[in-house]
Amino acid sequence: RKRCFPVTQFADALLELSRAYGTRAVYLASDDVHALDLMRSLCPDLDFYWREDVDRAFLFATEEDFERETLWVEQKLFKSSRAQRQAHLEDIMVDLVLLVGCQAFVGQFSSNISRLVVEVGSYLRGGRLMPYISLDIPWCWGGGRPT
Repeated sequence: RKRCFPVTQFADALLELSRAYGTRAVYLASDDVHALDLMRSLCPDLDFYWREDVDRAFLFATEEDFERETLWVEQKLFKSSRAQRQAHLEDIMVDLVLLVGCQAFVGQFSSNISRLVVEVGSYLRGGRLMPYISLDIPWCWGGGRPT
């Protein structure tokens, strides 16, 4: 299973890239509804941008999810309405478009979306690698699983 890292590790990586590339503006894409406040408190010198209109609440783990072991996003999407699934897909696509235009990226390469951000972001830079930090695994085909 994909490991969720604490916000503090994302903040440390973000500050490292900020120092290296002189960035101050940060687009934050997260399923964690509390991430924005935490990041602002951990990185007060950075300016954060966040889509307020995104409904992330249905992805948040409840006590019932822990009891039934239904923590996977796919399981939550399966239980949601068609309209909710469609909105979630659109939200992912908007995040992707915004993230590939960023100067640098912090994510987890166990995530297909994180790998896609760096791949498309590097393509849009004429093949120059987009600066990134992955908190879990290096970039690879298939998310670290044998292909």
